[in-house]
Amino acid sequence: MNHKILLALISVLFFSAIAANAQRGYTEFETEDNMKTMYRWQRASFFKKDSDAVLNLRITNENETAVNLSFIVGFYDEGLLVYQSEENQLCFKPGQSRRGGLAGLRFTLEDFKTEDLENEGFAWDFVMFDVEEVESCNP
Repeated sequence: MNHKILLALISVLFFSAIAANAQRGYTEFETEDNMKTMYRWQRASFFKKDSDAVLNLRITNENETAVNLSFIVGFYDEGLLVYQSEENQLCFKPGQSRRGGLAGLRFTLEDFKTEDLENEGFAWDFVMFDVEEVESCNP
């Protein structure tokens, strides 16, 4: 019985550490129309060092009202747009924060590795970023 309790405790601590780590590591990008954007880069597969680089966004609505956010993410090489996402639309309640893949805020550029981020000519930005105030996020 003691082994089961110990195993359960170790599991809880392990997953708590993973969850806490998921909150860290974001770099502030910009705040536009009271929508705070942060980002972090990671590999598409944690266990494959040669997997593609992935851009994870964390966006927080700092408005006092609900908003619809429409945006397109672009990746640039030497100032030229080499990839742009489809248009994304998300509704945010006042103070709400969303991040990562489950929120549709994860973007991958095929054959682009994390070491390519060091290339001075590489950059990412929003091709489009439109914020519209709405009454609520309910359909």
